[in-house]
Amino acid sequence: MGVIVLSNNGKYNHYNILTKYSKMADRIIIVSPFLAADMPRVLSGMHTIKHIELYTNLDGYGMAGNVLSAICGLYKYGFEKGVSVSVKYNDCLHGKAYLLYDGNEGKGCIITSGNFTDNGLKNNHEYGVFLDNESMQEELRNQIYSLDCSELSYEEVIELCAKADEFAMKHLATKIPVFKAADYIKNRMILPDNCRFFIKVLGAEGRPIRPGYTIIEDNEIGFRKIPSRISKDDILVCHAKKVGKVLGVCKILEIEAKEKTNFDTDRWNQKLPTSCISEKYSSHWWDYDIRTSDLEAEYNETKKEGEHITIVGGDKLKGCLQCGCVEITREFAQFVMDRISKV
Repeated sequence: MGVIVLSNNGKYNHYNILTKYSKMADRIIIVSPFLAADMPRVLSGMHTIKHIELYTNLDGYGMAGNVLSAICGLYKYGFEKGVSVSVKYNDCLHGKAYLLYDGNEGKGCIITSGNFTDNGLKNNHEYGVFLDNESMQEELRNQIYSLDCSELSYEEVIELCAKADEFAMKHLATKIPVFKAADYIKNRMILPDNCRFFIKVLGAEGRPIRPGYTIIEDNEIGFRKIPSRISKDDILVCHAKKVGKVLGVCKILEIEAKEKTNFDTDRWNQKLPTSCISEKYSSHWWDYDIRTSDLEAEYNETKKEGEHITIVGGDKLKGCLQCGCVEITREFAQFVMDRISKV
């Protein structure tokens, strides 16, 4: 494989690559100053890992209480799953790296800007590289092992967590308001001009889309047949069949389809890799009552003269949605994006 460039908004997502290659490994070295509050959930996709070495930072960023709580959860995960856990810390640590091993055999490593958190591995715009060069992985491991670190046992973590809780109770303070420039900037993602836009129906009669499903994690969207007009970087407005709600907006990353079925009756077996560009809305689309039919009505009431919903001049979607994928105008696609960006 050599080198893979990683980006959470691209084809190669940090978490997907990490979990994919972890299946060939039984040990992981995690180097990350910030940690997921619920580390067991992040580790849940790495079933074969039986040994975890963690290098982190306690006091360097004023986050000791949060980090200690995460480490406590990691140790408990180890006890419950029969996974050995070793924790070391260095308060100058800022780098992030993840190294996988089967015994002593390197199975690849990631060097990245992303912390071992949901945001770092899935949501933030982080960049990194995956390497499967054993000599380079060995050099990286030697650099990590040469750090001047202190070890942190489970008993010490429990004691420190209690002290951190006691400290927090003694120093309750009024939260100081934080100035956020974004509150004063019109939050509008302008869709590109140099691509086409489509309404894409997801779900089937017997397998409706349910709360919890997202186009963020499902980064392969299926077609019965790839429409001839679809190209790389085109935009899909995703609609949930039967549910009737908008799931969000995603971009097509590659136009070469991969033949794949996710269940026995999956007729949408031509899969294209996609990346969600409406993460905030799409991560909890079920909490919002944004229905495609309502957007159609709103748009038709406010559109300018000569504007339409479909590229062929139509202003209704009901019949079009039976087709599975219909080309729409840039104006309507932008209207949908503006609407879901306000949540």
